Amino acid sequence: MPVPDLTLQQLRAVRTLAASGSFTKAAAAEHISPSVLSRRIKEVERLLRVRLFDRTTRQLDLTAAGHAFLLMTGAVLDDMDMRLGRFMSYVAAQSGTIAVATLPSLAAAVLPGMMRGFLLDHPEVEFEIIDGAADDVVERLGGGTVELGLTAHGDLPDGFCFTPLLREQFYGVAHHSHPWSARNSLSWADFDGETVVATRPGTSVRAITDAAFSKHSVSVSHHVNACSAATIHGLLRAGVGVAALPALKLQGFGLDDLVAVPVDSPGATRVTGVMYRCSQDLSPVAARFLDFLHATEIDPPRGVSRVHEGHTGVPDTWSHAEVQLAE
Repeated sequence: MPVPDLTLQQLRAVRTLAASGSFTKAAAAEHISPSVLSRRIKEVERLLRVRLFDRTTRQLDLTAAGHAFLLMTGAVLDDMDMRLGRFMSYVAAQSGTIAVATLPSLAAAVLPGMMRGFLLDHPEVEFEIIDGAADDVVERLGGGTVELGLTAHGDLPDGFCFTPLLREQFYGVAHHSHPWSARNSLSWADFDGETVVATRPGTSVRAITDAAFSKHSVSVSHHVNACSAATIHGLLRAGVGVAALPALKLQGFGLDDLVAVPVDSPGATRVTGVMYRCSQDLSPVAARFLDFLHATEIDPPRGVSRVHEGHTGVPDTWSHAEVQLAE
């Protein structure tokens, strides 16, 4: 025997009528007229080829088949109502998962506070945080494994947009015995002849420092390339060399035992913000979080300032054609 093609409207009509025992009350609950409800019930019985209700002028009772029908379909309705409720919560940006690829310094120093503020009004939202270098962020965005990337702005691939959030001061960082400990500020020229402990190519810090050294004809004795922040900091603590690092790397990884002197030169800042694919429709909760990141205020640590529209002479959102090197 073929399975009848019943709609959720029809299933709900049967359940509501059985619960109320009255066509008038059930119709009001379903926001339809009694005649429409009556036709709906008759259509269900026709498709099922069985009576679900015994009707008299004074009373309306479920038949044995009606009881069995409600027992079998009630779970379907309950499950569908639960799932639709979850979906409507998703549409309203009250639930869902936000996948974010982020620079480690932003993951350590900025993102936790942003998440805490967002979760106060969105307690059912989940986050998936993946930290990595700037090229890792772009790769994950391009592959679709994350919707948002917290990274530094620079040369954007085609189809990507960038919303700036923060501007970080660069610092010259060295062992406390280094002559820089007596300085109040540095220039890029002060790195000339130094052994520079650098992040690997493909990171935002390396792109900025390489461009600055080239522009200002700074010749470093040699680079010591390291992949992790912990390795760089260990090398600096051992006095192996010096480094040029943005403020959030100092804040996020606790370099209080090292000398950190601000670099007072053009290009000695890093603008960080949110990157995403311009053509992609973000999930409701990711779009809500993007708006939150853009609108919320933070208490920036030393060497960090909030970027707002009009403060930098550029619009808040940059596309590929509009992005230039910072400073």
